[in-house]
Amino acid sequence: MGFIQFQKVVKEYDTGGRKFRAIDRVSFEIKKGEFAVILGPSGAGKSTILNLLGGMDQATEGAIYIDGRDITKYSEDELTVYRREEVGFVFQFYNLIPTLTALENVALVKALKKGALDPQTTLSLVGLDGHVH
Repeated sequence: MGFIQFQKVVKEYDTGGRKFRAIDRVSFEIKKGEFAVILGPSGAGKSTILNLLGGMDQATEGAIYIDGRDITKYSEDELTVYRREEVGFVFQFYNLIPTLTALENVALVKALKKGALDPQTTLSLVGLDGHVH
């Protein structure tokens, strides 16, 4: 069994009374340690798959297993913990809080996640220690 498994996953969006099927019975698996790339033209469902995988959206049908656990069955509270503790994203648009410094943005993670690195150390590790303020 793969570490990540999509089993006949469907995602539909309601667009003003009409249903739009973004992905239709998608199935695949990725083994632990395997490197995978999601490719396709604009509108093919790549972002939808990533949003489902990250627990930011819910599947209409099917199952999504991460390390043997079906995240499609998770409650909102369980999804919050999953997003905070299990999965990480680097967004195309960084989603930083513009009124905070780099250090303050990174410090938010420390406040939410047990065991997170010290914010100053984190910035130093990625070469941003000169951009603290």
